Amino acid sequence: MKCVLLLITMCFALANAQFYYDKHGESRGAYKDSLEYSKLVELAKRFRGPILVKKPVDGVKPRKNLEKIPENKIQRTFNVSRNTLNKEKWLEVEKNEIVKICVDAPVVAWETSLKSSILNDSCLAFQAPMLVGVETLNVHFYKEYMPYYINFYNDIYSYNINLAIGMKHLDFHNESILLGFNKYPPGELDNEGEPRNEDPERLVLLSGTYLVDKYPITNCEFLQLMWNNITTSPSFTDSDRQEIAQKWAYRKKHGSRNNVCAAHDSAASSIILSQAIEYANARSIREGLKPYYIISEASSDLFGERMSRVGDKWIRTIVRAPRLLSKGRYVIAYYDFSLDEYGRYVLVSVDTLSDGYRLPYYDEWMMFARGGDKMKKAPWGDTTATLEEASKYAKFATGAKAYTAEPVGELQPNGYGLYDIFGLVSEHVLFEERNPFKILEGRPSCLKGGNNHARKDHIWYKAYRNPYWKWINYGYTYPNYVGSAVGGFRLIRNIGNNAKWTKIKTVGKE
Repeated sequence: MKCVLLLITMCFALANAQFYYDKHGESRGAYKDSLEYSKLVELAKRFRGPILVKKPVDGVKPRKNLEKIPENKIQRTFNVSRNTLNKEKWLEVEKNEIVKICVDAPVVAWETSLKSSILNDSCLAFQAPMLVGVETLNVHFYKEYMPYYINFYNDIYSYNINLAIGMKHLDFHNESILLGFNKYPPGELDNEGEPRNEDPERLVLLSGTYLVDKYPITNCEFLQLMWNNITTSPSFTDSDRQEIAQKWAYRKKHGSRNNVCAAHDSAASSIILSQAIEYANARSIREGLKPYYIISEASSDLFGERMSRVGDKWIRTIVRAPRLLSKGRYVIAYYDFSLDEYGRYVLVSVDTLSDGYRLPYYDEWMMFARGGDKMKKAPWGDTTATLEEASKYAKFATGAKAYTAEPVGELQPNGYGLYDIFGLVSEHVLFEERNPFKILEGRPSCLKGGNNHARKDHIWYKAYRNPYWKWINYGYTYPNYVGSAVGGFRLIRNIGNNAKWTKIKTVGKE
């Protein structure tokens, strides 16, 4: 019995151990916690080259020896200078991409959980993860090869290199940003016969660092992360909700857990606001971050009231509807993938101490959508632009059914390197504390960017003569009255700071 327990203990220890390999990929040992810098140097000298330390991955059995990644499989190469490593270093890669990273000095050791192999004394090849997010590589140098000023200031010879997988790292330093869209004459109506949304153009100064999804979240990414929330036998009384649930059930039945997600998978276009918020929290937890959203049941006192006349009496009734309560507090409609709970609402509060993922706020989405543009009405120009020009940036469907979408990232990006801001799917956007639109009546969210559910020549009413695509621009907003409209989304993070916005006194554009 003791022998069995000892064997189990040893197997458990090995499963949670970190293994280290020489430059040929041969296993040279294992340890449980971490190796000190001096031990890494000793190992590198003993085996005459860099050591590759593999961090454990849940559910993955460590390999005895590592396979070499062939040079001809490498899709991208980064050359990193030691002089830049005393500052936070970010490299942008795609999902599943085979990447080569080289530094300008011999390396003592690399530490990573990724599939990887040492190429030479200064270079490592690795395969990026299958899901969008952040991963970190640790690189250790010999003291004698580090710049004097770096040694002088911190006496550290080990550095982190951060990988932004399917994301853009955007660092703003007192940068002038144009927000808003247009100020319309009083009483002017939009294409739907409603009063025009009013969000006047204004310049602000921004300082802050963001990570932003390059593409809308894809069906594969959502399925993999929310796998346990999706039922394969949905049963909803509402036909629209049932149709959406059946599509997710189909994807789960015909997919597999931990399946590789292609970089240009189809965009998820049938996501409800509450599901996007839950996905953001799940992605934060996956990376060991503190979730941004706190979700709880909405009590009746959070809803508005109205007086209704019944016969000769006035009755006070509660109006159950999505509401922006205050900064960082929302009442939204909630839909589960398996429970038919029509009319359920939850309270969503923001955790101000969170370092996790979240939906962009309205002004942030407008900033990211413009990509630094301060002149045009849309990335392709104004209403005089041709469909051919617009189609370089946005996909407009030719009659596709709702809740379907095409692959992400196949067209041109905007000035910030973000793809599919327009045309592919509408994106869920929250209001932080100010909802500028009278038509939305204090609702917590809207859908931005336009979608591909209408034909290129779609005409809702005879009075509308322009093709559908001409309606889509920076100011296009789809009202989310009930809080349960479906769309797509992308996530963002503040990195190490909260962005600071300062109004510029000068009115108008630069």
